[in-house]
Amino acid sequence: MGEAYVRASDPSTRLREGRHYTPAVLAEVLWAEIAHAGHKSGLTVDPACGAGALLLQPLRRFVEASTDEPAVALDAARRLIVGTDLDPAAVWLGNALLAAELLPLWARLAESERVALPELLRVADGLVESGEPPEVIVMNPPYGRVRLDASARARWEDSLYGHANRYAIFLHAAIDRVAPGGLVAAVVPTSFLGGSYYQRLRALISERAPLERLTFVDSRAGVFAGGVLQETCIAVLRRGAKARPIRSSRLTMNGSVKSTQLPRAPSPTRPDRPWVLPRQAWDGPLVVAASKLRSRLADYGWKATTGPLVWNRHKTQIAPSPGPGRLPILWAADLEKGTIRRSPSREHMRWIALRDQDEFMKLTEPAVLVQRTTAPEQPRRLVVARLGREILEEWGGEVVVENHVNVLRCSRLASPLTADLLARLLQMPTFDRLYRCLSGTVAVSSYELEALPFPPTKTLVAWDDLSESDLEGAVVSYYGNGTR
Repeated sequence: MGEAYVRASDPSTRLREGRHYTPAVLAEVLWAEIAHAGHKSGLTVDPACGAGALLLQPLRRFVEASTDEPAVALDAARRLIVGTDLDPAAVWLGNALLAAELLPLWARLAESERVALPELLRVADGLVESGEPPEVIVMNPPYGRVRLDASARARWEDSLYGHANRYAIFLHAAIDRVAPGGLVAAVVPTSFLGGSYYQRLRALISERAPLERLTFVDSRAGVFAGGVLQETCIAVLRRGAKARPIRSSRLTMNGSVKSTQLPRAPSPTRPDRPWVLPRQAWDGPLVVAASKLRSRLADYGWKATTGPLVWNRHKTQIAPSPGPGRLPILWAADLEKGTIRRSPSREHMRWIALRDQDEFMKLTEPAVLVQRTTAPEQPRRLVVARLGREILEEWGGEVVVENHVNVLRCSRLASPLTADLLARLLQMPTFDRLYRCLSGTVAVSSYELEALPFPPTKTLVAWDDLSESDLEGAVVSYYGNGTR
């Protein structure tokens, strides 16, 4: 019924307020993960409860296990199961559904003792602390970017970096609110594991409530409204715990439900950076090897940026043919199988006349290019091509790169990570798997490219002159297979 209520609400309202519902199977898996983490009883709170789907299981267990007098048990339920939400209709519906679970206790009362069943949910802001610290906080919080005023930014500044997202704020609030040693279990997007905007949140989690268990959810249908293209996960954090290897699993929801245990991942040594975590059962050796590497692109003089041309802001400057002052545009569609080719689909928008203020958009030096957007069904996330000097000259010596392409450039003249070697490495299946272990989204960001772990100088120098097959063998040996 909670699902029916959310689906019946206006789509614009769902999007604006980040409303969504929790499928029963996800609620079951969440509580199984809480049990695996060792929780048995205590105050349980859902600060964004909606119609109370995540509170059904603990309430049912409470009713089944209760040996107290019915009146005492009903009063205890009010104190042990608590939910808050800003949606009055959802709270009303949730109270009715949860009250139905209490009917076995109520039926044991003498007719003269029967009073209204307790309301376990109330209309309130889940970000405002009230009452004693819970032993467990469960939630499928609202998500989506939100504008914060100065006082709100000051309140959440320990976890904010750039844009604020509702679900990240709820995670921060839950960590602050839960009792020492208590658990926070949340259904959230995996973006907090790797995105640039979540680097302070990752550091805060590692410091105050380390991640203990993680379940990746293969199917996002019905978890988040609006066609979210990134992975969803169930994250279990424990306040005040010492960082330990992270237990993870993968949940497949495709008609039937299948859970696959994944290899444990070492606790991040630099928690502000994207976390390298196994996404598939065969990622274990790759994750372990990568976690030991300290070098990143910046250590070898490389910087990743986004192509500067946002074409729809420059429509009047774009033409299908060359002309005085026009430069060719390099589109994401021009990157194909490691090379750069002029895609016929972009020839009608191939040339641009730059104004004086657009001069910064020129690319006049060799670079390694990586597509920024991919489709979920694509076999690769890293679609790479090297823009060498010869190819650059074929294009006239100057190009303008559109913003669906990442541009990787090197500022070190004698970098051991040469452009040729970098392009070859990024095209290998091992590095594609490595990137997937950093990011669960279909977007390929410059921030996460810069977080890819690379070997030390000595290894790179030894790799530079290897043939394609020898290099692939060396990479597999060094990183672990990284493929099925």
